[in-house]
Amino acid sequence: MIQRDPFPVKNISLILFLICLGLLTAYVIFIAVISIRIGLSNPAQDGFIIPVLAGLILCIASLLSFVLSSIFIVNRMKEKDLINL
Repeated sequence: MIQRDPFPVKNISLILFLICLGLLTAYVIFIAVISIRIGLSNPAQDGFIIPVLAGLILCIASLLSFVLSSIFIVNRMKEKDLINL
């Protein structure tokens, strides 16, 4: 009887998707850090805290969404027996 292994392209594409998602998250965090830095470099202006808060919220939201989506994808890969962790 012939055993069928999972198609390897699916596994590679999911791993590449996680890598691209990580790069996108890193880019968003970079933009958030720039926003925080601009806000902190202008403390004499009114409302300097707004870019700082926006940067912090964006950083936390992007990290949270990356962690949750990567956990979801890895769990689906385990469930479909695509990876062995």
